[in-house]
Amino acid sequence: MDQHTLHNIDINQAKAKLWRQRLLDYGAFIIALFIISIYLSTALAIVLSVLIGLLWLATAQFQLLPQVLKGCPVATWAVLLYLCFIVGLCYGDAPSAEAYSMLRKYRELLFIPLLSCFFTNERYRLWAWKAFIIGSVLTLLISYLMDFGIMDLFRHKTYTLKSRITHSIFIAFFMFFCAHKAFDDRKYMRWYLLLFIFGVYNLFFVVDGRTGQLVFVLLAPLFAVQRLGKKELLFATAILAVFLLLYINYSDKSARIYEGLTETQAYLYHGPEKAPTSMGIRYTFWENSLKLVSQKPWLGHGTGSFGEEYRRLTDTKEAIKNPHNEFLLIAVQFGIFGFVIYSGFLFCQYYCSRTLLDAEKWLAQGLLLTLIVTSLLNSPFLDHAEGHWFAVMIALLFAPNSSLRKHEKQSA
Repeated sequence: MDQHTLHNIDINQAKAKLWRQRLLDYGAFIIALFIISIYLSTALAIVLSVLIGLLWLATAQFQLLPQVLKGCPVATWAVLLYLCFIVGLCYGDAPSAEAYSMLRKYRELLFIPLLSCFFTNERYRLWAWKAFIIGSVLTLLISYLMDFGIMDLFRHKTYTLKSRITHSIFIAFFMFFCAHKAFDDRKYMRWYLLLFIFGVYNLFFVVDGRTGQLVFVLLAPLFAVQRLGKKELLFATAILAVFLLLYINYSDKSARIYEGLTETQAYLYHGPEKAPTSMGIRYTFWENSLKLVSQKPWLGHGTGSFGEEYRRLTDTKEAIKNPHNEFLLIAVQFGIFGFVIYSGFLFCQYYCSRTLLDAEKWLAQGLLLTLIVTSLLNSPFLDHAEGHWFAVMIALLFAPNSSLRKHEKQSA
């Protein structure tokens, strides 16, 4: 090969490197837009997710995948969980359309290692956190504008762009985030406290999503344990207890909590007939799901099998897609094996959170608690907005990054 040809190869390689670098520079902006779109628009989020996938290939970020999987066990568990859905295609009697639909819905799991490749870069992390704050603030603002009648976009009749459940989960974790930032960021402490107050009011007096309310009630003592001393912890616990007592006894917005308790009591009453209620239907889903698990306990009924097997078991003509419980949905499809994989995915988050610096460790543990509560009451990775949001936040908190690790910081 002559010297002229070698020179041309060097020039082409330099141009390709420059082109990839420019794409990477724009990539942080694209990912930020993607995070914001999760809060606002499903269609836009789908388009941007495709662009991120293309960006991952075009900039050769896939070359970081072995490093990411080695340095981020959570991402490895996410891949293992998705492999369950691929293997589950090989057995079971689920219609092909339902099986492949389920496989597509859980693609969010693959976003954890994919986004982790980008979040090894500190610039991407900073943009992602800013996008998280912007998306959360916009969600709050739009909800209040709907409540005041300024924006007539009552898509869900609950003063939210997304469902009441999704909105409440997002806001509950954002309140947890704001509380931590108010402690750490003295410059913007007042703004974070103001956002915290508006968020709590929105969660309990505007949207009143029970899942998000439960998440908040559990995140509050977690925050107190993480950041407060014994005296402050007792004081914070007393404040939370008083707030809940006043809310339950004197606010008309607590009707849905009473409704849930009443429906639970009605379900537990083993009379000849049970009136169909929201919580009663959910408990029935869980009860029948356990029966399906008992039929094929080890490997389950296969990917996308829940709807067909549920119709067979209950002899219903309704299209029941999931039991509103992530653990049971996975166990029905993949048995105890799948249940163990999902449990390992969750436990790994706790284990890895202990290797993070305090600020990230506290947020990671709060996110894990949010995911566990949501998984008990819903199927978050089956839902587009919640699935993508959890994937982004998990990748953001657990991606290999030396600035976040205790041992790296101590040895520096």
